[in-house]
Amino acid sequence: MRILVIEPVVNGHWTEEDELYFQGLVGPGTEVELVSIARGPRSIETYYDVAYAAPEILRTVRERAVGVDAIVVNCFADPAVDAAREATDKVVVGPAEAAMSLALHLGRKFSVISVLANTASWVEIQALKFGVERRLASAIGIEIPVLELENSPDRTVAAIVAAAQEAIARHGAEVIILGCTGMAALASAVRERLSVPVIEPAAAAVKLAELLVSLGLRHHRGRTYLPPSPDKIRGC
Repeated sequence: MRILVIEPVVNGHWTEEDELYFQGLVGPGTEVELVSIARGPRSIETYYDVAYAAPEILRTVRERAVGVDAIVVNCFADPAVDAAREATDKVVVGPAEAAMSLALHLGRKFSVISVLANTASWVEIQALKFGVERRLASAIGIEIPVLELENSPDRTVAAIVAAAQEAIARHGAEVIILGCTGMAALASAVRERLSVPVIEPAAAAVKLAELLVSLGLRHHRGRTYLPPSPDKIRGC
């Protein structure tokens, strides 16, 4: 099995640690391929960023889908995931939907700790879309931009843990979801300081993609997801 992980930002330089992390998540018969888009934003924190990332995400899906069994769009905004499910008949998974689905099995309510304050409202909209709004205890932004998350890891971990403790004590969260895939390298440190399950969304997405393929399941196309009409698109 081959899973393509698309980093929907430019200058997403994959390191050996990134490759080892993703490959360590999957079974021995699964290979993970990592790729970044060539044009678009350096990080995704606004709807504007999503709009500029989407065309390149879809181009990458069209060009790479033939050789893989599943695709993960590696951003908690789940940018262009629905459109990608129309562009290919392969499994396409977004980290937010995967993480929230997994959280339902681990506790009555979950909270999402995201980056900026505006992304907290995104989470509420996503929960409504996925039909899990009653299970969302809260969404909290720690006010550290994506590109600065790893500049001072101790500071970022402390901010995530403080927000998570507030979500647990004040909002009744029994599960914490990290609301940015850029937090993956910090997940272990966060888990060590919390008493509830902590879901890292990139891992959730890759494992869900692997599970769906192994079960022979694919997205239904023909009602919600319609095959696209390429002749309608001009200038691309």
